[in-house]
Amino acid sequence: MDIFQIQYFLELKKHEHMSVTADLLNISQPALSRSIAALEAELGIQLFDRIGKRIKLNRNGEEFARYAEKALRILNYGVSAAKNVHYEITGQITLLCYAYAPLLSKCLAGYAKLNPYVHFTISQFMLGEALKRAEKPDFIFCTSSSAHAYGQEQFWVSEPLLEEDYVLAVSDRLLPPEPGKTSVSLADLKEYPFVTLTHNSIFYRDATFSLCQDAGFFVKSPFQADNYDIQLDLIRQGLGAAILPSSCIPYLMAPKSDVTIYTLENCSHRHILSLLRQRRASMTEAAQDFWDYTLDFFERPKDERE
Repeated sequence: MDIFQIQYFLELKKHEHMSVTADLLNISQPALSRSIAALEAELGIQLFDRIGKRIKLNRNGEEFARYAEKALRILNYGVSAAKNVHYEITGQITLLCYAYAPLLSKCLAGYAKLNPYVHFTISQFMLGEALKRAEKPDFIFCTSSSAHAYGQEQFWVSEPLLEEDYVLAVSDRLLPPEPGKTSVSLADLKEYPFVTLTHNSIFYRDATFSLCQDAGFFVKSPFQADNYDIQLDLIRQGLGAAILPSSCIPYLMAPKSDVTIYTLENCSHRHILSLLRQRRASMTEAAQDFWDYTLDFFERPKDERE
């Protein structure tokens, strides 16, 4: 019995579907079937009942899963503990955010557990402008996948971390929901107010303006905010609709929120979140380590660029 067999078993337990599970694990269905069969042969019991082309976890499988999940948790704790001993990286990392900073929270939390002696300074939008003038940041989190010149001394290497759809967020008080309606055409919203962000730089542009122009109208924006938190609160208050990246939605849907999310019809634009770094020769040990960790966290390929 090896760890892959246990991981494959637990994934199959969640989905109870061979082909779906194999796709999620990025292995072939025959390889998954052989792994599960070998595990059952070693245990001397069946973990799943086969019902035609379908499978279902049986009582044997349920009992084994309890201990398998616990074993993997303990093993993961051991890996983290070992890394904490091994990685004694120290230093300071500055991060400027021209995208919604909380989207990096899970990545930052995971890295902090492994490297408790690395300290971060994280700044959003206009605060970032002040910090930018004071010192050179290590990273820029932005909404463009292109590398930009930044000042005259630095060249930024860009790596896209996430690509997602834009959606429309609007309070039910402003746009009463219709049963079964899940999408809207921007052209139908030309008379509605929008809440937009005021900040513009080479690293950020509010997509609302270009998307609405593509739909044939200019945005009416009686409320403009200089940060995401104010924008999200204004949306909740029913003061305007907003076009947002889909990853922002969990932060918008506060308890008892009456905000409805709609997909945008005929919208081909995609929101790309990227992390920019300095040239390797200018990076500190902590910055290089965080860069490698972030690429692994977002399942990006290893970076060989200078």
